[in-house]
Amino acid sequence: MHADGEPFTAPLGLRFAEHVTVDPVPRETAAAIYKAHHSYMDSLPSVNIVHHSVRFQGNLVGAITYRYPLISKKRIRYRTGGQLAPQPVTIEEDLPRELRPTARRILDEIDPNQIVDDEVVAGDTLVEAARICLGVRMPNLASAALARSQERFVADTADREGTRFLLTWVRADYDGAMIRALRDKGWTCTGFAEPSEASNREDKAIRKRWKWRFLCPIEQVKEQSTLDSWT
Repeated sequence: MHADGEPFTAPLGLRFAEHVTVDPVPRETAAAIYKAHHSYMDSLPSVNIVHHSVRFQGNLVGAITYRYPLISKKRIRYRTGGQLAPQPVTIEEDLPRELRPTARRILDEIDPNQIVDDEVVAGDTLVEAARICLGVRMPNLASAALARSQERFVADTADREGTRFLLTWVRADYDGAMIRALRDKGWTCTGFAEPSEASNREDKAIRKRWKWRFLCPIEQVKEQSTLDSWT
C-alpha cells in the first residue's frame, strides 16, 4: 500500500462508509499487506477461509483474513434474552492493574447467577477474524471496514461453512478505534486470554500480551445488514 508516496487520507468528518469496499483477494496479496503493516504479526497462517482487501474510493488501505480458530470447542454463555454473557470475572483480582480501566469499559463484571444458559460449540462453527489490518489512519475507517467485511463474509461464506459466531482478539494494551468499531457492529467482549507461548509455535511478542476476546453471532450481522438497507 502507498509504496510510491504518502498514505492516502480523507478529510475529517467525511461520511465515507459508502466509499469503503471489500473484495476477496489471494493469500499472497493479504500476506504482503500484513508483512508491511502488521507490526506484531507479519506472518499468515496457511489454513484460511477467505482474505478481504479493504479499499477506500478504490485505494487499498488494509486487509482482513478469516480462518477457523485454533480451538476445537468453545463455551458460549448467555444472559436473559439470549444476549451473550462474558465469563464471570472479578476485574480487580483477575486482571493486571494497567488493564483494569479498559476492562471496566468493555467487560461486564457479572455474577455467575446472571448466566441463564450456556453451550459448548464446535470449533468449526466459529470463524476467527484472525487479522484486521489497516495501513492508514482515518476517522471511522475501522468501523466501516469491519462492517463491510463481516457483511461480505456472512453473505458469501457463513451459511456454506455453517458458521454461527465470529471471533476475534484485540491486544489488551490497545485502547483504540478497533474496540469501538467492534462494539458498534454488534460484537461483545466475552473475556480475555492471558499471555501464553506454546512450545510448538514460533515465538512472537503478541503471544506474551493479554488479549480481549470478542464474539459476534452471525444472526446479529444479518439483522444489522437488513436494518442498514432501510436507513
